[in-house]
This record gives sequence, C-alpha cells and structure tokens, in this order.
Amino acid sequence: MVNILQGIILALTYSIHLSDAVNPACECVVYQSYGNSKGRFTSPNFPETYPRNINCILYTFIGDLGEIIELTFLEFDLKMPAKDGCTDFLKFFLDLDRAEVNQYSSWNYEECGNISTIQKKHYSSGRSLILEFHSDSDPGNYTGFRGIFQFLDESKFVTDGVRETGTPCTYSFISTNSSKSGGLFSPRYPQNYPPGASCQFIFEGLPGEKVRIEFENIQLHHVDKSCDESDDAIIVHDGRDKSASVIGIFCDVHNTQVLKSGGRYLYIDFYSDDRDERQGFAAKYTFFTEHETTSNSQSTISTATNCNRHISSADGKNGTITSPNYPNPYPGDITCRFSFEGSGPERVQLRFTHMDLYFPGGNAADPHDCQAADSVTITIYIDGEPTDLDTKCGRKLPPMYMSNEQRMTVVFRSLTYSHTVTGFQADYAFVRNFGINTGEPDTRYLCGFNYKSSLATSGVFTSPNYPGKYPRNTECHYLFYGLKGEKVIIDFPKFEVDGIQPKCEEETKSDYVAFSNFFTTRDRKMDRYCGLRTGKNNTVKSDGEFFKVTFKSNGIYDAHGFQAQYRFEQTNVKSKYEDNSKTEIYITGNSRSLHEYRQQWTSVLCLLVFFML
Repeated sequence: MVNILQGIILALTYSIHLSDAVNPACECVVYQSYGNSKGRFTSPNFPETYPRNINCILYTFIGDLGEIIELTFLEFDLKMPAKDGCTDFLKFFLDLDRAEVNQYSSWNYEECGNISTIQKKHYSSGRSLILEFHSDSDPGNYTGFRGIFQFLDESKFVTDGVRETGTPCTYSFISTNSSKSGGLFSPRYPQNYPPGASCQFIFEGLPGEKVRIEFENIQLHHVDKSCDESDDAIIVHDGRDKSASVIGIFCDVHNTQVLKSGGRYLYIDFYSDDRDERQGFAAKYTFFTEHETTSNSQSTISTATNCNRHISSADGKNGTITSPNYPNPYPGDITCRFSFEGSGPERVQLRFTHMDLYFPGGNAADPHDCQAADSVTITIYIDGEPTDLDTKCGRKLPPMYMSNEQRMTVVFRSLTYSHTVTGFQADYAFVRNFGINTGEPDTRYLCGFNYKSSLATSGVFTSPNYPGKYPRNTECHYLFYGLKGEKVIIDFPKFEVDGIQPKCEEETKSDYVAFSNFFTTRDRKMDRYCGLRTGKNNTVKSDGEFFKVTFKSNGIYDAHGFQAQYRFEQTNVKSKYEDNSKTEIYITGNSRSLHEYRQQWTSVLCLLVFFML
C-alpha cells in the first residue's frame, strides 16, 4: 500500500508527460527508483475483481541513470483472449527513450489470460518502462495481477570481451596477467534476444591455461526435439573456431551448466531464428591452469587412507578407486569422497570390479534397502544441482555408470567396523566417445558417429555406455551414408529405453530413439521408439541412402539402452541423390556448422520457388 501511495504522489510530479499520452484521460501511477530499490505493483482492487471498462491506467517505472527495470509477475488473471485477440490486457512498452508514451509509441507486446500462459519476467532496455492496462465493458470475474518490480544496475549485464568492429555481437576474450575472468551475455540480455541473432564468443588463454565457462541461466525457445534440430541454440567448440570439436550444445531451458576446455582456446556460437525469442543466456568465464583447480579442490583430509580424492583427467585418463585398506577390511564410521572432473567432451565412466560391503539384514547378494547399510552413492549434476544417480550396498555388483557432463562424485560410507567384508574396487575412465566403440566420430556433435557403406556394409551400434545405464540429459546421433541406390536397414535385438509408448513424447517424460530421412529435420512419418521393445516389430528402414538415428535422454530416469544391428542393401529404386558427393559433404564439411547447412538449404529452396513463379 505504501508503494501505491508513493506512486500516486509521484504521478502528480510527472503529470506533464500525460499531455501526449495514449489517451489524455489515462490514470497514471509512477514508481521512482531510490537506488536499486524494489517494491510491489497490483491491478486495481487486487485481490478482488478489477473494475470493468477501465479505459487506461499507465504504470510508469523510472530508474536512475545506469539502471534498468525488472518486472516479475507473481499472479496474473485477466480475461482469456477472444478470437480477435485480448480485450482485457496489459500492453508492455520496454524500449522507451523517455518515461512517456503517446498514440505513436510502439509497444513490444500485449499479455492477457492467466499466469500459466504469460512470460513471467520482463525487462526494460533503458531506465524507463510503462505498462498500459485496459478492461472491456463485458461482465467478468477476474482478479487481475500482482507483481514485484526492481531497479537493476545495467552494468551487471555488459559482456566483458572486445566486440569486433562491424559485428553486432562477436566478441574476443584474451587472457592477460591482470584479466582472468568476466561475464558474457546474449544480445540485449536480460531482455529477449533479437530475431535472427548470430553471435560468436572467442576465448584465448595464455600457454598452459584452459577456459572454464559457467552458464548461470539459459532461456531459449522450448521445443520437443533434439537440440540438433533446434533453430535457437548455443554450441561450444573446444578450439579457436567452429571447425573444432563440439563439447557442449544447449537449447531449451537450463540452469548452471559448466564446461571446461581441453586447451587454451574455446569458441561459442549462438544463433536464433526469426520467431519465438526468449531471454537468452548469462555466463561467466575464467582462464585457469589445471594446477590451480586441483589445488583449490583438494580435500584438507589426508589421502593416506585413499579417501577424499580429487581426480582430474589432466593427471590421467583412467585409474582405480577402492575402499580404504582394500582388499582388507575397511575402517568403521568413515566417509570417503571421490570427485572426478574431466575437460572438453569427456565423460566419466565407472565400472565396479568388486563389491563386498557390510549388509546387516537380508540377502547381501541381492540387497533392496541400503539405508542402514554401508554403501556407495554415485552423484551426477543436473542443471548444476547434485543428483544421486544410484546407491548400492551388499555384494551385488553395480551396473556401469556414466556422467552426463564432465563431473561425477562417488561417496563411500561405512557405519560400523566389520572384520569380514573386503570393500569395493572400481575402474574409472575419462572417455570422449560416450562408450560407443563403433563408427567414425563426428566432431560436429558432442556425441555423433558416422557409418559409411564404403567402409562397412553391416555392423552394430549402441546407446551410450551400453550395456551399462545410459547417461541422463544426453543426445547421440548416428548418421548412415549409403552408396547410390542403397537403403539402410536397422534391427534392435535389445531395446530398453525409459518412456511410455506409443508416442514417446515430452508430456510423458520419455527418453526416446528417433529416426529421420533428413539431416536436420524431424521426420514425422516415422514413430519414435521407447520403453521395452521385444519381438519382431523392431526394424526400421530408410527411404534412401542417407539415414539418421537420434537417441535422447532427459534428466529424470535412465535404463540400459539399446543394441542395434545395421546393414546397407542395394535396391532397384532410383536414388533421390543423383550425385553421391552430395551425401559426402556432410562428412567432409566439418568446418561448417549445422546452422549454416539450414541457411544454405533454405536459400536453395527460396531460389527454386522464385524461378517457378
């Protein structure tokens, strides 16, 4: 209430601006900054029903120099849109040079409906923001809106690199003795990024340094398909340009994604299409040496008992961890923590070779409850948050595990001392191939493999980490290139992918395997596979000599995945590719991004349409 009264008083001060307003009869409530201040705003009578036939109320927010405005809606209940659009609405003016509007002022968008259908956070581009509220004269019983405003320091959203002359958002970041860290943002952040964005961020460390990127916020257009097919995406390359191997690809919405380069260079490519813009991303970067990271992460507890180890891939790509004193009995009342950290596209693969932990009740060879027993817990990170992947106890050998990013943590806990059990032993490896040992790696993908008929007319391929559990939040792409006139036939003798048939859609939180006769487009005539599939209906066939199989898992559940057999067969059907070199361009053209291929084929289609007219 205090904020509303202050706003009304301030409105008198700014009444001069109303002479050229959208409607001179508009009521006006003004919120003035007092140095990064914040407060609340509501519709009239909230939480009671707002009046009908409101001609115009202007909510005007005015920041100090160097401030922008953030609005967050906590509740929102306006009349749902009619066939012709919103009749009760809030109109947003986010890009104002001054704290005033008139009939010629352009607005960004209108919102109506309820809280589940609107964008909840909105930002100004400068120090002023105005909301225009209207309601029609028809009867209604809607409570309106309630929100929080905050004035923010706009310097917190400035990319620290050097922008290349003549480019809208290409930046270089070069490590110096005095500059080792900073921030980077999508264009216009925290506002929505513009349509048709194409931004590059190029990092160069000193010799011996690496680059660490932490994406604190990723808000891209949500799509129920592979990131490979998304028109809004962030692709991170482990090198100086986009020809380097991909170590991260992000679309949709994420929090706290951490990546570490394998060398001194890192390259980030961000692109968007011309619709459905979202907030974009905010990230921090740091140039560091591996010695600094290891020293900072090392536990203060002595490693003499083989406990509390920080294991970096820089010190070795594989090794073994064990319980203390292995193969002799381990001490009681002890906790050991093993923290693994890779770099580049590396994932942590963990294979237990021995398991013999104290289990006080039931069958130790087939334990079902580890709560009161000595145990080993495997932890991964989903959107930056630690998530327990599995907890094992007794004598049953666990399955093989794989991290979904560069990190994994293993914690061993013993509750009591036992003279009979021998503990555990596990082999670890930092792998780049996701445990897939067939096909040629395709560096355009974080997890991608090519299978060419010219090299082998048949073979096998598997889900990542097979026959262990596949990692969460993972995409893998398998691309098959036949010779002219060939088709690809794939059989799945083993298939266990968490999901609900028959559609295997996002609404059911399904992991899935998808098939396409196209390079970067979902083939909607081909069903997705998920669940436990047995029997004879596990065969798919391509339309031509190119075929693509995509495996995608979410961050919720996992399973043992699939094993597949493929073969190329000659057919009598005329090939849709007149020149096989058109297929090979996808193999040899690694210096070109997936986004460029989309643009290339879009241009070709436009030319064809032009000449047909």
